[in-house]
Amino acid sequence: MHKFYMSVTHIKYVPKQKALQITMRVFIDDLQLEINDKNNTQIELATDREPKKVDSIYANYISTHFTLEVNLRPKNITFLGKEYDDDMVVFYLEIQKIQEIHQMKLENSVLVHSFSEQENIVKLDINQREKTLILTKNNSNSLLNY
Repeated sequence: MHKFYMSVTHIKYVPKQKALQITMRVFIDDLQLEINDKNNTQIELATDREPKKVDSIYANYISTHFTLEVNLRPKNITFLGKEYDDDMVVFYLEIQKIQEIHQMKLENSVLVHSFSEQENIVKLDINQREKTLILTKNNSNSLLNY
């Protein structure tokens, strides 16, 4: 068991593709606990007993706890897939058809239901400007101007 509770999300704007590319790393055991607690289930993640519909479970969880608005417009986040890396799951997400970014509002409340000390670190690379945010249960969103 690890003694700290955190996730790390990278958000990068790729102008040539007019897309936001997003990777999110979350501890598997924490995510399993939260999904089971919120859904009153007993699923096992990253094992041979993992449900076949696990990607839809993940996509639903992420869409509830991670949202983005670009230039005052809510955006649909596409779940591209996931992979397991030791004790973490890495999610690959994308938002397409982003012509330019002047303002971004994001919310990341991943795992804060189960862990009050959860810190969701968000690293942004937007318009050649890098910024790092630390979002928590009491401060789960941020508004950025570019």
